[in-house]
Amino acid sequence: MSNTTPSGASSSLENVSVSDLAKHVQSLTDRVDDLEQEVAEKDERIDDLEQRVDELEDYRTEATKEHAQDRQKLSRLKDTTESMESDIDDLDEIEEKNARVRASVSRIINLVRDYETEESVDDDSPNLAAEATNAGRQLFETVQRSEQNTELVNFREKRAESQQVEDKYLNVLEHAKNVAKTNDVMVARLGYREVATHYGCAYKNDGYRVMEEMAERVPGVTYKTSRTLSVDDAMGVGGHHIEITFAHPDLAGWMRAHEANAGGNGGR
Repeated sequence: MSNTTPSGASSSLENVSVSDLAKHVQSLTDRVDDLEQEVAEKDERIDDLEQRVDELEDYRTEATKEHAQDRQKLSRLKDTTESMESDIDDLDEIEEKNARVRASVSRIINLVRDYETEESVDDDSPNLAAEATNAGRQLFETVQRSEQNTELVNFREKRAESQQVEDKYLNVLEHAKNVAKTNDVMVARLGYREVATHYGCAYKNDGYRVMEEMAERVPGVTYKTSRTLSVDDAMGVGGHHIEITFAHPDLAGWMRAHEANAGGNGGR
């Protein structure tokens, strides 16, 4: 058997041509090239993935920074909002002070107008300070000329108590009586504008003071909070009215007594 085996192998190799061997080698070479190409493509894909990972990491870092900046902006906005709310509160307080000053000035102008002239003072005067100065000077001169008029002035405790003031109350009550008659009711509601008009206030807002005074001094008159929201309410100058109950047992007597006094003094 040892003699026949080598001769068989030699015979098999002899049957393989050089051309076939070359083709086989070329096939192996092509396969190696294909594998190297696949390895290169995979390396390229790995590089792309690594680059994307780096980009995502940069994006995450940038997003973290932006988030921190947004939180800082939100914190600043909160601080700004709190500051604005504080400023609004201060403005509200200033507005209340201005309203009180304006009411005081309107009282001065009202009194001066009552003493000196029947002309009205401009409700929308652009130069309120100058008008108030003139009014104060006129008031001082008027009070100096008449000791009787000084009894009508008491700014700290209450408004002037005089027949003239009572006559103005009667004017308001007469208007309320007409309103009640028109609506066929026994209770009339008047807002500050109506009261200011028929009382003869220099400023419409001064009607609130008159309403409060009437509620204190005239029986059957009640100062109430309005339930419906009006334009004046939205502007911070509304929200109240007076109700005149003509069925009140003392109101008719009060009106008759003061009308009699007015008649005795020459009428209103």
